[in-house]
Amino acid sequence: MEGRGEETGRGSLSPRSLALRLGATYGAFFVALGIFQPYLPLWLQARGLGPEAIGLVLAVPMLSRLAATPLLGLLSDRLGRPRALLTLLGMATVAAMALLAFTSSLPAILLILGVMSAVWFPGFSLLDSYTSRLARAGRAEYGRARQWGSASFLAANLAGGVIIGALGADSVVLLMIAGHVTYVLATFALPELPRAEPKPSPLVGRRARLGFLAGIVAAGLVQASHAVLYLFATVHWRSEGISLSVVGVLWAVGVAAEMVLFRFGRPLLGRVGPYGMIAIGGAGAVLRFAVMASDPPLAVLLPLQLLHALTFAATYLAMVDLVARGVSEHRSGTGQTTAAWTSSLMSSAANVAAGPLWAAFGPLAYLAGCALGLAGVGAALAAARLQPHSSGSGGETTAPS
Repeated sequence: MEGRGEETGRGSLSPRSLALRLGATYGAFFVALGIFQPYLPLWLQARGLGPEAIGLVLAVPMLSRLAATPLLGLLSDRLGRPRALLTLLGMATVAAMALLAFTSSLPAILLILGVMSAVWFPGFSLLDSYTSRLARAGRAEYGRARQWGSASFLAANLAGGVIIGALGADSVVLLMIAGHVTYVLATFALPELPRAEPKPSPLVGRRARLGFLAGIVAAGLVQASHAVLYLFATVHWRSEGISLSVVGVLWAVGVAAEMVLFRFGRPLLGRVGPYGMIAIGGAGAVLRFAVMASDPPLAVLLPLQLLHALTFAATYLAMVDLVARGVSEHRSGTGQTTAAWTSSLMSSAANVAAGPLWAAFGPLAYLAGCALGLAGVGAALAAARLQPHSSGSGGETTAPS
């Protein structure tokens, strides 16, 4: 059967062995990311950059990601060797990180970080494409592999703070390098997939294609609803007198909730289908950010963070499943990277709007997240109506128990 072959000279892997390797690969990928996201500003500051320069530098990864992600998706499908491309991109990322470690001037940092981001961040969507192909063949389950990415991201956040506090800001990029070297090694343990045979698109007719696109937009809207939360929650919580350790617990609760959803969300996805799952995520965003707009006390914030399982994880899981259902296997890389590009573009626009909204309205800016979540619900329901023959069960990115 197409997509099932794993002949790479090392024999066929057992489902358990393959699951362990996939989980290790996702976990390793997120180690460097868990250092990069919260701690790179410290490294930039240690290089003598001021707030304006740091803001400029941190805008580069998003721009590079938007430019490179769809192109690398096309390249992956054209080459027909997705695992090999994951390894090559990982090695290029390590090389760029090594150059960054010895860089101090702003122009050089901008250039190297741009190249690094272009080969690093698209790898996540390509790994999703790789895993969804295995899941389509009944060899893996996406959510169970992806949960280890969330776990290692959280572990890197926590351990990174301790290590960087002891070794200093210069260790930030060194820790990123160590994490991504581990990822490269993990990719070598994955089997290469056979070149997928070209087949007609599963989407038949204009209504089906419009429904598919509407579903991608719906997922992007729900993901974009987090903009105010991601940019201003920590700052606001600190201004309310919440200690950094408790702030860390709040974020950890959200990550733990998304891990649970990734691990156990397959039955729900099988019952309601990807459009229903996105609608549930959007409804969760409406509730979550409506309460956040009221500036709730800590006793409410803690359980409220559990909704991250719906607003982020359920929506993301549904988007990966939607692409696996709606795109032929030989275009899996293009489909997953294009969906990720769409979501990133919408989140970028929401990030730009979040600053002025927060400056003008404070916590009431969370109501913009409600609006985006509600729009996501509407788009998901409209998408479902455009797919009258779609089944709510048996998603292609799930494997039999």
